[in-house]
Amino acid sequence: MFKQYRVVFLLKRTRMFSNNYTMDKFTTLALLGGVLLRLAAFQWIPHLPALLDQFVLFSTPINSYRSLNEGIFLLSNDLNPYKQGEILHHPPILLWFFNVLKGSRITDNLSTNIFFSAIDLLICLQLIKINRMLNKKEGFSSFQIAGFYMFNPFSILSTLAKSTYIINNLLVTCMMAEVMTDNFELAVLLLSISAYLTYYSWYLLIPIAYYVYINNGFGKCLKLIMLFISAITVLLGISYKLCDDSFNFISLCYMTILRFEKITPNLGLWWYFFTEIFDFFNNFYLAVFNIYSFVFVVPLTMRFILSDRKIDLLFVIWIIVGLINFSKAYPVLADYTVFYSAMFLFKRYYHYLKFKPAVSFVALIVVLLQSPTFYIIWMSLNSGNANFFYAMGLALSLVESLFLSDFIWAYIQDEYYSTQKIPEETRHTKKLTQI
Repeated sequence: MFKQYRVVFLLKRTRMFSNNYTMDKFTTLALLGGVLLRLAAFQWIPHLPALLDQFVLFSTPINSYRSLNEGIFLLSNDLNPYKQGEILHHPPILLWFFNVLKGSRITDNLSTNIFFSAIDLLICLQLIKINRMLNKKEGFSSFQIAGFYMFNPFSILSTLAKSTYIINNLLVTCMMAEVMTDNFELAVLLLSISAYLTYYSWYLLIPIAYYVYINNGFGKCLKLIMLFISAITVLLGISYKLCDDSFNFISLCYMTILRFEKITPNLGLWWYFFTEIFDFFNNFYLAVFNIYSFVFVVPLTMRFILSDRKIDLLFVIWIIVGLINFSKAYPVLADYTVFYSAMFLFKRYYHYLKFKPAVSFVALIVVLLQSPTFYIIWMSLNSGNANFFYAMGLALSLVESLFLSDFIWAYIQDEYYSTQKIPEETRHTKKLTQI
């Protein structure tokens, strides 16, 4: 009987998978066109990845592809990169993976280019899958999502820069897709790998655990938390062995983020502040900034997850991802690509927005186009100073803050109209006001 149920379960999973990935020809062409565009850029502009990797919009000491190559070079010369200075801040398993992928060479090959292009393709497929499960026929079409993500210049440039953060983007989108199918065990395993790679992703465990606690009880919630801890422990144990029985990688990969040891210009809010304060206050403000990046997670989770609606859980995860983007120590453009692409999943809230998404995108584009300009004026032409570039980081955080608050207010309006059972056709006659 057990085998019979197992066969039925597998058949259901197979049907669901095939239905979610049945593509029309226009969507297929958009996906293939996006992949071919990336591969062509790798082939025809071979020096562009190295150029982008040197620019602060795409690279930081934590995710730099150049430092990953330096680690591969040390490995190929039988040196432990986690004991030879402080140049590498990538987790050991990620370094080992790229060492195998690149054949212990620092020069890129076709397999590396295909790998990064395939990552973007899989991210887009996951977004399409989530949209189909969440919105049925009410949301955006698969072609619209594919076109926006695969031909988004910021997404393309992040891939060409070979930012390792796009691997985390894939893990997060896969985790969201598994949440939609109630496969919370796999979702938590994916989340543990994401947290291993980028640290901040463990914040997302809180809304998932709380959702499971409300709908499945404390026992299932505790099992998921223990699964997450066990997975992290296994990953750290493997890393310990890869580092010749050393835990030095913890300081280099995670404590560097918490202590903000690499004070370099980036899109975030930390770097300028910590160059200006006195050393005496350094530890205090490190605590403040780290707490600030986490402090909204629990209140948002408890406020918006009130039932078994999957859209509530996905919305909270998306909001937390957005908050992490501008409150983390080392943000890059790759952090923003999936966040703004996932906005298409919440079309039902669009008509409640104060500012149309197009307005937010125009503001975002203006800020991101001015950022390299002010950076070059400051660092290359010596005609400006750090204030110009930092002002663009502040403007970027302001745009995303307004964007998030607008969507939160739209969600609250939709929630009110739904709980009060107000028909769609009469909702425009009752306007809610923030107090």
